[in-house]
Amino acid sequence: MGKTCAICGKPSGMYPLCTACFKLRDAGEITKCEDCGTWYRTKDGCPNCKPKPVKKQAKTEEAETPASDELTCIICGKPSNGKHFCLNCYHKYKDRAVDIRIIHCMETKVLDEYGNKTYKCDDGRLVRSRAEAIICSWLYNQKIRVKYEETVYYKDEKTGEIKELHPDFYLPDYDLYIEYNEITTSNYKKSKEFTQNIYKQQGKKVVIMTDEELQDVAAFIKPLLIP
Repeated sequence: MGKTCAICGKPSGMYPLCTACFKLRDAGEITKCEDCGTWYRTKDGCPNCKPKPVKKQAKTEEAETPASDELTCIICGKPSNGKHFCLNCYHKYKDRAVDIRIIHCMETKVLDEYGNKTYKCDDGRLVRSRAEAIICSWLYNQKIRVKYEETVYYKDEKTGEIKELHPDFYLPDYDLYIEYNEITTSNYKKSKEFTQNIYKQQGKKVVIMTDEELQDVAAFIKPLLIP
């Protein structure tokens, strides 16, 4: 014997619905529950997953608390005292322009940890500074393939952990990394020396551009592309 329609009980062959009910499904009048798999008339809701009625309770001070106090941080989901962000996420991202992906209105994910990708290049991609946009646009207009912030992995000698570096640009056809450096503080210079040593240990060719080279991008980069 074949199956019977889950809605009207008529013979449906090997299908869960009869032909008439399949047409109602296509019209949006019949739905299959994503949670339990039950077929039901859309207007009635799933009989197995209907929310249980909540009994009315006497008013209390807690019940009278404004709904805003129930808000949680839209980034991490932790209590946020009625604000859109908890203190931790606020201090972490307050000076950045970050993109957040919202998944099924239940989960959020920060798409870019560093943020501030607000400068558009000629090829449409977004970068973090005007200088990076100038460099990237020049490469694009010269038809040079470029990857932005291509990840470089290395092993921390002290902890043994695998860590990441993100050079500004990688030119795969030339196996060349380009970084732009506009900061001249001693701490930043030490940081750059540290990363340069890592690149050197891995046999990677990395060049650093400054404001001076930015005045004539072609003069700086073209000699680097000669075989």
